[in-house]
Amino acid sequence: MIYLDVTSASQSVLNTGVKRIQRSLHAWLSGRSDYQPVIWQSAIGRYRIPEKRDMEFLEEPFKQKPSGLGLYDSFVPGIVRDILGCPKQFFSPFNLRSALKPGDVFLEPDLLWDNRGSFFRRPSPGVRKVGVFHDAIALKHPEDSGVDSFFSRRAIKALSGFDAVVCISHDAERDLHHFWRAYGETPSPTIVIPWPVPFAETVRPDHPPTFENKEVLYVARLEHRKNHLLLLDACEMLWKQGVELRLRLVGCKSYPAWTGRVLSRIKSLEDAGRDIRWSAHVSDEELHNAYRNCSFTVFPSLSEGFGLPILESLWHGRPVVCGNSGAIAEVAEGGGCETGDMSDLGHLARSMRKLLTDADFHARKVGEIEGRSFRSWDDYGTDLFNHLDDVREVSPKVAKS
Repeated sequence: MIYLDVTSASQSVLNTGVKRIQRSLHAWLSGRSDYQPVIWQSAIGRYRIPEKRDMEFLEEPFKQKPSGLGLYDSFVPGIVRDILGCPKQFFSPFNLRSALKPGDVFLEPDLLWDNRGSFFRRPSPGVRKVGVFHDAIALKHPEDSGVDSFFSRRAIKALSGFDAVVCISHDAERDLHHFWRAYGETPSPTIVIPWPVPFAETVRPDHPPTFENKEVLYVARLEHRKNHLLLLDACEMLWKQGVELRLRLVGCKSYPAWTGRVLSRIKSLEDAGRDIRWSAHVSDEELHNAYRNCSFTVFPSLSEGFGLPILESLWHGRPVVCGNSGAIAEVAEGGGCETGDMSDLGHLARSMRKLLTDADFHARKVGEIEGRSFRSWDDYGTDLFNHLDDVREVSPKVAKS
């Protein structure tokens, strides 16, 4: 059997990075007869089988429009659903610990910020436990992370109890080993398998260049490191210079204080008559349309474990303005991106201006994209299961508490 943890994607209809990947992995595996998704129940410390409501969140996240707390990429809604579901689970006959058999595979693409480490610390002889490591951003930038740095440390310690860990970038892999050493953990074997394009379609859409649209798209939740305020300053600078520009922002809310600052700045620009629009939650079709309509995208984030919107943009044939370091540089490598220091307001504004006003430059960037290849979920799965075949000698690993 192949078990996949889909907890985050079953607790919220938001489609942020980790949830998006869980949904894509679930869709890719769902045709197999030996596949079973599972959900962690923190309050009672056990996994359960998804119920009807869970599957709606997992497979049809766009059937409803979230509001209130549901617009925040927060653990609070998940905690509420976790607690409310406890009484029913006490009488559930399903026990994953007993169900696991030698030769089974457990895939863990969630963040492991809760008490799931206790489950993986217990030996499961013959079961290949494979974790996915996304990033150590909360530990690298604790000044912006608050309590998240504590939870991130908990996750990194838990991953040392896995038989193998798949890192989504080489930068993430370096960080994981760095913090394992820092915490005195015995490292697990790691491999880097970058994410594929997170869409069900295997054929790239045929979107002709839209230089004349003068629309710029940024897909990212409203979080400090995503650098929205600098982007808004750059846009205002261009508007004052007379550059034609429409800005579209797509992304849910994050920490309330920072989200409030970004939304206040957006409103002030709207009140000044600037052409700017923000959407918190969009369907895949709406996202496809956003990429289709834009001239190019920006991704001024200062730190990422991967940078999925860069890949999405390039797959749609749209150039990207983004950073030139870490995991972002790994995704940008290969053409189609105008890279540089995303903490430099002047550089960001100049890069955007070139793609907005220089048709030849824009065409060159579009041409670079045509030379790139893009990985599918079949490619990802082949790499993953080839790696699992290499992890045959499974000795029960026990992570430190």
